[in-house]
Amino acid sequence: MRYSFFLFITIVLLFSNCKKDTKVYTISGNVSNKQTSNNINGVKVSLDAKMIKDGVYNPSFVNLEDAYTDDNGNYSMEINEAQVSDYRFRISKDTYFDYEEIVKVDDLQSSTNFTKNFTMIAESWIELKVKNITPHDNNDKIVYRFTNIDVTGNQCCSNQAITGIGAEYNESNTCRVQSNDWIYLKWTVIKNGGQHVFEDSLFTEPGQTTIYALNY
Repeated sequence: MRYSFFLFITIVLLFSNCKKDTKVYTISGNVSNKQTSNNINGVKVSLDAKMIKDGVYNPSFVNLEDAYTDDNGNYSMEINEAQVSDYRFRISKDTYFDYEEIVKVDDLQSSTNFTKNFTMIAESWIELKVKNITPHDNNDKIVYRFTNIDVTGNQCCSNQAITGIGAEYNESNTCRVQSNDWIYLKWTVIKNGGQHVFEDSLFTEPGQTTIYALNY
């Protein structure tokens, strides 16, 4: 009886020693302002993954862990090793443009300490007011657009041309742009058989709305 008991304990210990320890990955880095290089605190850094569980692939990203940057713009998180097909970082903070990046599994799992730094673009707003103040007739035409917008997302400005026709054309639009930057505007006016091209620029302050009156 005693022999059977000791044999059982030995088998249990053997199985315990053979059990693979779960590997833990430490992920850390820094988030800074792309234009000024200043560190940004309070940024939410989220890590998602497409999981493979019991041989079944989930094509949707599932959140694994969240972290926030400190006063020096640094963040850190830990995740357990798992079967995944892709990792995704999501970076977000009010008054900044959200950012996402896919990271290969082999890159993140190449070391138990993975470093990933990010830059974010602060947002500004432009209120563009376009008005025909010297009308000739209903054939008056203006074509205007921004030329150097490099951000995308909800309510963002774009480089797409807008056409206004008529003697009473009067349009106003507010949209998001990158801050700490000169935004270039170009427009062409056609009136009374003549065509004139104009250009101008405006500087965007972080978190502020710049009003530009384009009167033609």
